[in-house]
Amino acid sequence: MARKDNTSNWYWPTFGNRADAQQAMKGAAIASWFVAFVNLALGLFLLFSGPGAHALGLTGAAVIDGAVFALVGWRIWRYSMIAAFAGLGLFTLEKVYQFATQPKAVAGLIMAIIIWMAFLNGVRGAFALRDFARKAELPAPDSVAS
Repeated sequence: MARKDNTSNWYWPTFGNRADAQQAMKGAAIASWFVAFVNLALGLFLLFSGPGAHALGLTGAAVIDGAVFALVGWRIWRYSMIAAFAGLGLFTLEKVYQFATQPKAVAGLIMAIIIWMAFLNGVRGAFALRDFARKAELPAPDSVAS
């Protein structure tokens, strides 16, 4: 269970045990599902709006993006380090492209930073889980008898 007395903050948590790292990865999965939901909702709306419809620089192809983020979120929920990196990378590339091509998208910069931090903490949590697993596999050091 994650520590209740954890004095770290939401944007840069400390990982004192497996539960803290798992909680960070769960947060990244939820962020991924949020991105998936927004992309799927807008993409489906645009698909059924008629030919040539686009909004916020998106087309119906956003459905594919949403499906990818849903899959990534599911794998992050299952503590996949590769999925954590994929989520961070895809979201970063998506936002860099969006801000470069749509200057008005800067209005969502704060939300993008919050989601990006969730993905980053998911990657950090994945590394922490790997470290905890490695420490659990190490044999206890033998005491030196005099």
